[in-house]
Amino acid sequence: MTSYYPLDKLRKIEGLEDAKFVDPYAGGKGNSIRYLSVAPRSNQMKVIGVDNLFCAGEKSGLFVGHTEAMTTGFLAGHNAVRSQLGMPMLTLPRNLATGDLIAYANEKVETIEGRRNRYTFAGAEFFNRMKERGLYTLDIDEIKARVSKLSLDNIFDQKLV
Repeated sequence: MTSYYPLDKLRKIEGLEDAKFVDPYAGGKGNSIRYLSVAPRSNQMKVIGVDNLFCAGEKSGLFVGHTEAMTTGFLAGHNAVRSQLGMPMLTLPRNLATGDLIAYANEKVETIEGRRNRYTFAGAEFFNRMKERGLYTLDIDEIKARVSKLSLDNIFDQKLV
């Protein structure tokens, strides 16, 4: 993982041949700007006060990491489609690690101390919380059983459109 990706390599990726960085501060040596603001959002990843806007990753709650960005992004995209179709949005329950991360960070961002922290599956405060609440496991069958017990099997495979 790097906060800078060389432009010559980036341009070798199909569709990014003409990519450029607008980089007034880092002199061409950096292109990672983080934690400028967190959008107020629901646990369905919908931005509060805007009817058709969803957010994920760092924008949605001081999350750190690729896994956090992917899981919140997947839920945000899923719920954006549900919202436009007039379907009820999905809230992941707190007895799943992702559901707890989303709700916990949403609560913490309301406090000064909570805004000083970062939330990740990989360590620190939330990792300890997962262990304390019995949410941390490497047992895939246990995870599948948890998801199944909540009737959320293959929820994201459901064709919505």
